[in-house]
Amino acid sequence: MEQTKRRGPAAILIGLALAPLAAAPDSTVGEPLPIIPGAYVGFGMDTPAGSGRHLDVPETRVIKVTNLNTEGPGSLREALEAEGPRAVVFEVSGNIDFRPLGQLSIDHPYLTVAGQTAPSPGITLVGCQLHVRAHDVLIQHVRIRVGDLRDPTRPEVDPKSGWSQWSERDNMKVGGDRVVIDHCSFSWATDENVQSRGSELTFRHCIFSECLASPRHHKGAHSKGLLVLKQGEGEGQNVVVVGNLFAHNADRNPTASAGVKIAIINNMVYGATGRPGIAMTLSNAPRRGNTHGGGARASVIGIHADNTPCMIRFIARKDEEVGRVFFGDLLYSFTDKEGNYVEEHLDDPWNAPHMKIFTEWVGQKVYPLRSKVDKPPVVVPGLTIRPAGEVREWVLANAGARPADRDPVDARIVREVRTRTGRIPASQEDVGGWPELAENRRELTVPDNPHGDNDGDGYTNLEEWLHGFAAEVE
Repeated sequence: MEQTKRRGPAAILIGLALAPLAAAPDSTVGEPLPIIPGAYVGFGMDTPAGSGRHLDVPETRVIKVTNLNTEGPGSLREALEAEGPRAVVFEVSGNIDFRPLGQLSIDHPYLTVAGQTAPSPGITLVGCQLHVRAHDVLIQHVRIRVGDLRDPTRPEVDPKSGWSQWSERDNMKVGGDRVVIDHCSFSWATDENVQSRGSELTFRHCIFSECLASPRHHKGAHSKGLLVLKQGEGEGQNVVVVGNLFAHNADRNPTASAGVKIAIINNMVYGATGRPGIAMTLSNAPRRGNTHGGGARASVIGIHADNTPCMIRFIARKDEEVGRVFFGDLLYSFTDKEGNYVEEHLDDPWNAPHMKIFTEWVGQKVYPLRSKVDKPPVVVPGLTIRPAGEVREWVLANAGARPADRDPVDARIVREVRTRTGRIPASQEDVGGWPELAENRRELTVPDNPHGDNDGDGYTNLEEWLHGFAAEVE
């Protein structure tokens, strides 16, 4: 297949993406020790999570998950429901199977979930929704795939709302502050794969894939990736979505609602070919139940969208606070009528045919260009932004749980993005369902003096032990 590339000025690749970061931002975060070493600082990365470093004398508890039971001694549920600073490690691999539907909740703060410590092939939550309600949480290298099975404990349709039991079925709902979701994989929800309403959040190197176009949703086929909401005074503030793969979700790759402050940086979006076929949406229109609207603050830089009808949809609103939105270094690729693969850098995203910028909304004239700014209003101090032309390979190499040890679903998703194949399924059964994972075991020996800092770099010996496991699977 012949490849054609249409490129704008070279300055858009690096100068536009990086130079504005030197300007005084609308929203910034300081420079404490990041919870993930070598990573950028900001947007919840200053959390101590389960390390115990927030205490005058660092101290935490290591809780070992020793079985795949959904509850009881040695289970993940028992570890998540514990209180106080804690680091959850895994001596077992495999599927923790909640089918037809189960829920886990994180209600107590100062938690690290170190999925990287599991032996190969890692941990998958099957038929499970995870609610993060607490502050100061780090979750790494876990897969969550909830699926479309019927919960026999609930009616299919609520008689009051008319909503079905599948209408709010997400893999994860994040409501806490200072939460970092790193190298996780989310598939097969029936509403959106992940919904977020917290503040100081980072979604980093994750895979959001194959959110189901299920007819069981009360609106019909839905298939959404990541929804970032502001529904309270402190919510939706300082969110960064960086280095993620969004594949086979019809929309919300991601979506930021009115009032959100967000940096959407260096993500790859592929195959948003369902209805409505939108890579991402920015909205200044308040959502249901949201009385804290206002204009969105958004920096959208270094994005590659492939095989997607529309790259970005921006919805303005006439009579509310004007947002501040910056688009920079956007790469759009598609197959033309002759079957050639074409790449286009959008020199003027606000007037590009691959963008949907509304000038009228619900019968009223709206003014999206009032939100246009020439410098990013939300920046991530210390973050090196990659040119959009490098994003595909960088994201495919690094995204998802255990990228050096991917399970069959993530491996297939990455392969389909590389070969530009695949589709949005209506059910997980359309793509083979949950793969069986081997139940392997490995005894873990916590390092001596776990709360000490033998090399004086600020991280505890326990944290550095966990970092070593992460390096092995990344």
